[in-house]
Amino acid sequence: MSPTIQRIEAVDRPPSSPGAGRTIARFSVEIEGIRVHGLMLREYPDGTRRTVSGNIGGHHAVTFRPEIGEKITAAASKALATGGQLAETRRTTI
Repeated sequence: MSPTIQRIEAVDRPPSSPGAGRTIARFSVEIEGIRVHGLMLREYPDGTRRTVSGNIGGHHAVTFRPEIGEKITAAASKALATGGQLAETRRTTI
């Protein structure tokens, strides 16, 4: 299973509260024929990154097993840094 980042958009959005992660990118990913849009790459004060989805009714719309989430996060981080495996890249400040 190798996630492919379809589209990524760098953003600069501050954390919602102290200690929370700040959103550094929004992106779409394809995993084994399934495409997921509207994911966010968050970076936390300790430097770790995590992929999260938007909310529907107060709950994350999509969740991943930890090992899949780590692969998606690594692919999105690489795409953000190098522009690899992208259909489109844009930069936006919120």
